[in-house]
Amino acid sequence: MSWIQVILIVGLVLMGFLAWLVLRNKLFGRLFFILQFVLGVVFVIWPDLSTRCANLIGIGRGTDFLLYLLILFVYFSGMCILAKFRQIERRQTLLIRQLALRGAVKFGGPKNVSL
Repeated sequence: MSWIQVILIVGLVLMGFLAWLVLRNKLFGRLFFILQFVLGVVFVIWPDLSTRCANLIGIGRGTDFLLYLLILFVYFSGMCILAKFRQIERRQTLLIRQLALRGAVKFGGPKNVSL
């Protein structure tokens, strides 16, 4: 197993753990996205740094290293978006359920409902 495989597997496990934390605490998600921004700025200011980091872990080009990081970031971002959609769906379901129950009580139950 190469270094990049180990790093990607550890990264995916870390992304799963971070996604789990984001579901519970928004601070970790915010910090993660700020870290992405800062890392991007660092690699723009010092482009050779990505190649040096890539060579340290057994990848030939810095571009490939950035691509692997991008895969991890996109995976995590997708999980955050999915979690947010699920949260919205749960809230919407509860709201619709409450409105339906209020309407049923207001109109005296099903006997006054016309189809």
